[in-house]
Amino acid sequence: MTSTMANSQQTTADKDELRAIVARVLELGTEEVTDDAGFRDDLGVDSLALLEIATQIESAFGVSLTDDDISAADTLDEIQQLLDKARRSDS
Repeated sequence: MTSTMANSQQTTADKDELRAIVARVLELGTEEVTDDAGFRDDLGVDSLALLEIATQIESAFGVSLTDDDISAADTLDEIQQLLDKARRSDS
């Protein structure tokens, strides 16, 4: 398996786990948490829910997310980017 293929599969697995975390915190079905659904406008995320999402991501993936970064994230894609950034800086 090529490195690019492995990275793609890892990203998909990560995004599925992130989607599950967001859905669990918000008590939604995973199908409602689309890649580009706005957390605040589309899913009704408030600051407390966002903090809980961040805490669960940190626990699940063993990374640290800054309050500023997590507050600025508004979609699942943006959360995925934060996770990737956190992994690079934690390495």
